[in-house]
Amino acid sequence: MVNLMNKDTQIKLATLLRAAAAKTVSEDNFWMQFNSLADPLHDPFGGVAYETATHYWGNYHSKNILLIPVKPDPYQVMQGQDALNLIADSLEQDWTIEQLKRRLKNI
Repeated sequence: MVNLMNKDTQIKLATLLRAAAAKTVSEDNFWMQFNSLADPLHDPFGGVAYETATHYWGNYHSKNILLIPVKPDPYQVMQGQDALNLIADSLEQDWTIEQLKRRLKNI
């Protein structure tokens, strides 16, 4: 499958994903920018980025059995950061979606 985004959009999305991984963008700002850049329903890279970002940001909303907020698991956060950075690499280096999915399995 081909990435449907133009190169400029790919670079902007890669920068945004790296900012999320580095926690230099708020979650609300991330989603606002993401929604203006990617179409997760029609672009395979947008879909993978959406799923990964949803899981990553979800780490910060974890609750225990009593519904009390808990700190995110550091390993899961690190895994999410690695995945976001890998997706950014794929966008910057024009990988195929198959290459990206194969490499994400190793994280």
